[in-house]
Amino acid sequence: MSLLCISFMMAKAQNVQIKNTAIDVLYRGVKNPVSIVACANDGAPTISNGAKIYSGQVSGFDGQYVVEITDPDVKSVTISVGEASCQFKVLNLPMPTITIGGYGVGDEIPKSVFTKSTKIDAVISDVNFPFKDVEYNVTQFTYMKEEGGITSTQFVTGNEIPADILADIKKKSSGSTIMFIGIKVSTPAGQRYAPGFTAELK
Repeated sequence: MSLLCISFMMAKAQNVQIKNTAIDVLYRGVKNPVSIVACANDGAPTISNGAKIYSGQVSGFDGQYVVEITDPDVKSVTISVGEASCQFKVLNLPMPTITIGGYGVGDEIPKSVFTKSTKIDAVISDVNFPFKDVEYNVTQFTYMKEEGGITSTQFVTGNEIPADILADIKKKSSGSTIMFIGIKVSTPAGQRYAPGFTAELK
């Protein structure tokens, strides 16, 4: 019997040889494609607690099964067919990267950007993350405002930067720092906080 469990790309198995060419990782919050090669009389695949497996395909990937993680605390799961098994590590989705008009944390941002880009974006910057259609959305943030040596905060729901905050940014001088904290992001695996955004005006 041969068994092949993979999460991202199709590998080949010959006779009883098992060859895995993908990283053995499953992600919470997405449908993970899994390919299994086994003898017909070995029965249907089963999976350990904390996940479910069912027949199906994920667009853009090889694999005739889909695995979804159901337990937010599970660290790994094992897929079995007959007497063979394959273990996968379970990871959270990548940490959101916050950008404004394509500029990231620590960048020098021209003031003109805030005329064209009036929202805070959350993106995935991990180039090794295989699911390119996963989207993050900023749902709230807090703007740090400094005027006359006094710092205050303004809480905002959603990802749009309000007109009064844009006006405050545009009146700042070159070299001034802008800061957004408490950035909350919705992901397929639920809400999570992202690192704050600090940049310098150019």
